[in-house]
Amino acid sequence: MYQGGDSLNSSSTLVSKNGLFTLGFARLGSAESNASYLGIWYNNDTSHPFWLANRGKPIADNSGVLAIDGSGNMKLTYSGGDTVEFYSSQSSATNITAILEDSGNFVLKDENSGSQQVLWQSFDFPTDTFLPGMKLGINHRTGQTWSLMSWLSDLVPTPAGAFTFEWDTNGNELVIKRRDVIYWTTGPLRSNTSFEIPFLDAAVLDFSFINDSNADEDYFMFTVSANQFTPQGQRNFSMWQLRSDGSIVDNTTSRTYGGSGCKGNNKDGGCERWPGPACRSNMNSFELRRGYFVNTVPIKVDDNSSLSISDCMDICWKDCQCVGVSTKGNNANNTGCTFYYGSFTPDPSGRSVQYHIIVQEELFQRHDTAGKGNWVLIVLAFVGFVSMMGFAGLLWYLRRRRLR
Repeated sequence: MYQGGDSLNSSSTLVSKNGLFTLGFARLGSAESNASYLGIWYNNDTSHPFWLANRGKPIADNSGVLAIDGSGNMKLTYSGGDTVEFYSSQSSATNITAILEDSGNFVLKDENSGSQQVLWQSFDFPTDTFLPGMKLGINHRTGQTWSLMSWLSDLVPTPAGAFTFEWDTNGNELVIKRRDVIYWTTGPLRSNTSFEIPFLDAAVLDFSFINDSNADEDYFMFTVSANQFTPQGQRNFSMWQLRSDGSIVDNTTSRTYGGSGCKGNNKDGGCERWPGPACRSNMNSFELRRGYFVNTVPIKVDDNSSLSISDCMDICWKDCQCVGVSTKGNNANNTGCTFYYGSFTPDPSGRSVQYHIIVQEELFQRHDTAGKGNWVLIVLAFVGFVSMMGFAGLLWYLRRRRLR
C-alpha cells in the first residue's frame, strides 16, 4: 500500500497480498532498446506486463518515479519527458492510498470517505490483456470506452497496435478489429456461458459471462471458478491476451482464437473475409511457409516503424502483384515490411526463413480432388474390364462343358 507522500522508483515494487501480482518498472523491447515502463505483471513474468502506465511514453533510463504527493495527486515523472498524470485531486485530499488488489487492479482510494471511494483504477485503462472483473464496453456517463489494443509488435507496446478487442453492444458479441475493420467475432452471446462460436470451452475452469446494459453503462465481463476437473493447487484465474498478430490467447488453456487462423478468405472459426481487390478471389489465402525468393525477385522495403506484420499482410493483400511479405523490414523491433514480387521456392527441409505467402490453396485442392477423381475412374474402368473378361471366360468354359 502506498500513501500520500510515498513514491515508487525503478528499484522498488508493490506486490498484491496474494503474491500473484507485482507493480513495478520493467525493461521491454529489443536488446538495443533500454525502454522502461511502469507495469503490472502476473506470476513474476516481467517479459510482457498485462498493464502498462506509459505504453506510449517509454522511459530511457532508471529515472522513473510513481509518486502520490501530499495533495492527493498521482503521477509518473522521469527525466527528460512529460509527466504522466493519473489522477489530480479536485480538493486537497490528504488521506489517499494506492493499493494493488488481489484481482490485479491498481486502485487509488480516498480513505477519508466512509465508503473508501475509488478515485482511479487501472481496470478502467486496459492495455492488451483482459482479466476477470475487468469490463469491455462503454460508460455512458463519462463517455469512456473499455477495449484492448494490441502491442504493435511482440517487442513494441506502443498504443498503435493493429488490433483492438471490443464488446459490440449492438451485436452482443466480442469482436477483434484490425484498423477498425472486423477481423474475427464470437457471434452473439447466447447465455452467460456460451457464444455462437465455440469459445473458451475450458474443462479445467468454469467461465461465467456477464453482460449488463443500463442507463449508466453497457459492458461485458467474465468470471472464473473451479470445478471438479481443476487441478489441485491451480489458481482460479484466467487472462485473455490480445497478441500483436490479432489472436486472443487464454492463458488457462493456451487456446488461440483469430490471429493466423484468419488467412484472408476463410470464414470458419469466427474469421471475417478481408476486404481486397477482385484478384484476391476465394482461392487465395495467406500461409506461413518456409522457403526463399531468389535474388532476382523484385522487392520493396518499407521501414515505417508504425507498421506491424499484420499491416504488411493487409498492404500485400490489396496489391495484386504482391506474392508475399517477410515478418519485418530493416528494423530491430519487428516492425516495417519487405514485400516480394516474384516466384517463391518452398523448402521441404524446414530450415529456411519463414514468409507470409499468398497461396491458391483451394485451387490446389481442386486439382488434387480432380486427380483423385480421375484415378477413381481409371480404377473403376479397370475393375469393370477385368470383371467382364472373367464373366466372358466363365461363359466360354460352361459352353465347352455342354458341348463335350
